[in-house]
Amino acid sequence: DSLNCCGLGEDVTSDMPEFDIFIKEVAREMTTKAGQKCTAIRRIIVPENKVEDVQIALGKRLSKTLVGDPSVDGVRMGALAGMGQKEEVLAKIADLKRSQEIVIGDLEHFEVLGADKDKGAFVPPVVFFNDAPFEKQDVHHIEIFGPVSTMMPYKTLDEAIRLSMMGKGSLVSSVITADRAIARQYTLDAA
Repeated sequence: DSLNCCGLGEDVTSDMPEFDIFIKEVAREMTTKAGQKCTAIRRIIVPENKVEDVQIALGKRLSKTLVGDPSVDGVRMGALAGMGQKEEVLAKIADLKRSQEIVIGDLEHFEVLGADKDKGAFVPPVVFFNDAPFEKQDVHHIEIFGPVSTMMPYKTLDEAIRLSMMGKGSLVSSVITADRAIARQYTLDAA
């Protein structure tokens, strides 16, 4: 498996346009095709002093993602491929819950528009937080083919790069920053 990631540069603050780009990109990547694509972001790498800002902003954005029948006006995310896929996603969420906690999303209480939540393969967007991603490494090995991602903190750019590389050769790895030096170092070293 290769677990894709998106990192937020240390230079980015919540009032910068880059912050909004980061939040929109992570939310879009999680919810497009209900996260069922090889390039979806599975790991969100955030400076430790920005975790709360990201969690709040991402939570607000994902809370506006209406789940249900895509033909219904306003629905932003449909079902998984089938009930077998839903069972697999829920089983892998349970696996990840052993080493990290869900901070955004509720698997029991979420609304489904224009469809039966119990008969359809619906799963809401779920974001985990892993407080020690160098020690709690399930996040780097277990890929959930659904609208699920894990946020993890870093202290230095070198740590962010090391975390990105722990995903077993990501198909996609990006960094959102306004600082060319950060972009250059991340790109060259992560590659």
